[in-house]
Order: sequence, then C-alpha cells, then structure tokens
Amino acid sequence: MHSEQTSPRGAHVTGRSWGGLTELWQRPRGQLPALDALRAAAVLLVIGSHYTEEFAARYAPVVAASRFRALPTFNWGWTGVDLFFVLSGYLIGRQLWRERLETGTVRFGRFILRRGFRIWPLYFFMLLAYAVTGYLQVNVWDVLFLSNYKWGGLSRGWSLSTEEQFYIIVPLLLIATRRVRRPAVYAWGMAGLLVAVWLSRWMALQDYAARGFTGRALSDALYAPLHLHCEPLLAGLAIAFASVVRPDWFRASAERRGVSKVGLGIFVGASALGIALRTLNKNVFPFTALGLIYGSLALWLMLDRSWIQRVASWRVFYPVSRLSYGMYLNHFYVLPSVTVWTIAVLRSRGASEPLWFFGGLLVGALVSMLVAAATFLLVERPFLLLRDRLLGTRHVNAAPTHAAEPARGEPAPAVA
Repeated sequence: MHSEQTSPRGAHVTGRSWGGLTELWQRPRGQLPALDALRAAAVLLVIGSHYTEEFAARYAPVVAASRFRALPTFNWGWTGVDLFFVLSGYLIGRQLWRERLETGTVRFGRFILRRGFRIWPLYFFMLLAYAVTGYLQVNVWDVLFLSNYKWGGLSRGWSLSTEEQFYIIVPLLLIATRRVRRPAVYAWGMAGLLVAVWLSRWMALQDYAARGFTGRALSDALYAPLHLHCEPLLAGLAIAFASVVRPDWFRASAERRGVSKVGLGIFVGASALGIALRTLNKNVFPFTALGLIYGSLALWLMLDRSWIQRVASWRVFYPVSRLSYGMYLNHFYVLPSVTVWTIAVLRSRGASEPLWFFGGLLVGALVSMLVAAATFLLVERPFLLLRDRLLGTRHVNAAPTHAAEPARGEPAPAVA
C-alpha cells in the first residue's frame, strides 16, 4: 500500500520507501549540522574500536597484529559512547526542560511512548535476529534494559540500558519537582548529582579494591552502571538547561561570524579541567573528564560560525548520523563476516597493509550502513509513522536548529 509523505524540504514524495530514502539523505530544515557530524564521528569511533580489539582478537588476528591499531582514534574509540551520551543528554534534555519550564510539568506517558517507538522496535528486532541465528543468547537483562547492572547476551547493549534508565529517571525527577520555580535550583541540583556520582564511584572503588579487584577488572566493574557512569549525560543535560533558560547567550554568540572565541575558550578550559581531574584520580573522574571534553566540544560547535562549521555541515555526515543506531546494533554481526572476506581478498592480491587494514574497516562500515538503511525502512520508519498517527503529530526527522530554538523532532538514541 502506498502513501504520500511530505519530505522535510516540503517536496511530496510518493511511496513509503522513497519517502524513507529521502529522510536518510536530506537533512531536515532547522537541524544543526554539527550534531550530525559529532554523532557520525561517535559511531565510527565505536566501530573502529571494536574492529581493532574485540573483533580482531576473535576473527582476524592479522588486524590485531597491525601497527595501525595503535592509532589514537582506535585506542580511544571506546570513548565514542560518551560522545553519544553528551548528545543524548542535550537533545532529550532540551525537550524536557522546555516542556517543564513552559508548562510546569512533563507528560511522562507521552514522552516514554515517543522514545519507546524510537528505540524498542529495532532493538527487539535485532535481539530476535541474533537469538534466532544463534549469534548470542538473549537473557532477561537484555529485555528489561538492565544489562548495565547484570551483563546481558548483547554485551555492548549496556549503553542502551543506561539511556533507557536516563529517559525514565529525568522526567520523573522533573515531575517530582514541579513546584520548583527558580531555575537556579535545578542548576545546583545537577551539581549535586555530579558530586553524588563522584562519591558513588569512590565508595565502589573502595569496595572493589577490598575484594581484590585491580587494573582492568577494577575499571570494568566501575564502567557500566548508570550511577557510576552518567557524567556525559549530565553534561548534555546542563547544556540543554542553559540553552533553554538563557537562550540569549547562545543567540548572541551564534550571530557572530568566524571562530567562536567563547566556545573555543570553554572547550580549552573544560578540557584542561577534565585532564587535570583524570590525572588526579583516573578511577573516580574518568567520565567526568570525558563529559567535560565532549560536552565543551559540542557546545563550541553549536556556537561556531567558521570554516569548522562548514566542514561539519557536509551532507555526508547526515546519513551516517541518521543510521548510527542501526549501525551500532548490527555491526557486531557484520564486521566478522564482511571484513574477514574483504581483508582476505585484498591480501591475496598483494595489497599493502594500509590498504587491507583500512579497506576492511571501510567495507565493514559501509555494509553496516546498508543493513541499517534496510532495517530503517522495514522496521524503524513504520513504527515512527504509527507513533505519529497515535499521537497526532507530524512525522519529521529533525533535531534542534541551535540552542536558541526549540527542538522540532525526535533525536536518535545514543549508541555505544
């Protein structure tokens, strides 16, 4: 059955599939390109990290032996999850802050329904696909989004559990504090939450150390739980709060052309503070450091109007950004099969190490995008259209224009 869908740019697209393909290429009007560039970078960092570590160790030892796996982009690729958290904290936080400050409360059921229709269909579809093919053993922690506390079959699904818990806790806190009238109270409240996370990590550190945890085992134990790893989410939430409460700050900066000196200064200062905190105690402040670095980077790009913004506006980033959720969920299966074949073919033909190493990663990422595009058209988009019919809203694929304007659509979930 066919339907007529209005594209984000106002052109009419006949057919459900063509409308979906249009959404994957045309950035909606009013969407900040810098956030697309950051989300695209985040998913590529994560895939690159898995390519050179987990995947290489199991399926392609030749990749693990390559000198290129020592590049910083691969060594620090795991931090892509924290960049996702910053973006999610900002995009979701902005919606919630606006509704809370304008209406005095948050419609919890409507919010959860919107987020659920965005995340659950593809997530449970992929869990089913993995279980049916025998790729992994799904357990109750995967289904309940608690795999950040109890390890699930989809081992890297912990970040999705963290986000789901964030989506529940934050609106409930805003509803519980609906009698609060002074925005400053919320600012102090977020600062208090940050201190609470530090105390929680310090107490957990003492407990695990007393039980004999050291090195990587200690870091892993402190890694996944929400109450021990939420500083980047708080950073994004704080930026969203400032953008809603003091939009004039962002508007005045956005009107200036060239490199944003304010944004650059915040980035340099916050990054220096983050590095100093991590140097002080790498077990208590590691994610605070990443929250400061990535949060200030996102803020800088929101304010900047120089050549940096023009590069971030390249359209190629948008499809990767839009498909990042699907790429995260499918790349565990795609990388082992596709890249092993690609590397074998290139090496058999005498390709140099840089060519087969990066060629395997590139082909794996491209196939992951194609699979994500297919699941978007077949799984994600139908549920998004159904959601909009149920809620009586117009389907758009958009994120905020800039911090001084309202969010106009549904941001993609973060992935790790």
